[in-house]
Amino acid sequence: MGKVGSKSVHVALQKQYNGFVGHAHSLSPTHKRLDIRLIYKWAVLEKKPLNIISLTREPISRNVSAFFQNFERDTGTTYKSANFSFAELKAIFLANYRHDIPLFWFDRWVRDLFKIDVFAKPFPKEGIGQYQKNNIRLLVMHSEISDEEKSKAIADFLQINNFSLFKNENIGEKKEYQAIYKDFKSNLLLPAEYVELMCNSKYFNHFYSREKIESVRKRWSEEETGLS
Repeated sequence: MGKVGSKSVHVALQKQYNGFVGHAHSLSPTHKRLDIRLIYKWAVLEKKPLNIISLTREPISRNVSAFFQNFERDTGTTYKSANFSFAELKAIFLANYRHDIPLFWFDRWVRDLFKIDVFAKPFPKEGIGQYQKNNIRLLVMHSEISDEEKSKAIADFLQINNFSLFKNENIGEKKEYQAIYKDFKSNLLLPAEYVELMCNSKYFNHFYSREKIESVRKRWSEEETGLS
């Protein structure tokens, strides 16, 4: 899914993996990019071997980041032209962004396509899991683990010697919207019903510990501070 650190993995693999490396957040025969349509044909239609690396991320932080990645689409204006108050931007975020994307991403783009149900067995506490079904091998990692842990997991998965990730690519706080993004994220507290939707989701409870979920609930909930 988007905004989980997949671009960093893609850039590093392009330089260190002896084979084709694609990067996409969905896979279909009608994808706008030819390379992704060819991957679909290769793996889904022709059943040829494919290695997939995917990451998870705490869903609220992920959605806030994705909202700014798609700022113009969801607000109707550019960053430079925007003149929203904090309250207005918060209302737009809650009303316009598709908040359920992380909750169902693995069902739609992994289970339905490749018949791999990542929810069928407990996810390892280390934040790294491997799966295989027919021609598909899948590595899933928490975006929150260290780059060293990710590098080792990818090296083991693909049998690459001395693989390492570079500095993160596509980070919101380094983009042109970094100032407004940082301020919004720092001050944002969300309605209890929104926080509970995320914290009670199958996705969050499967991939993350109870301690992590509780810390996210405390971080984002308006009720924790009495604010509204």
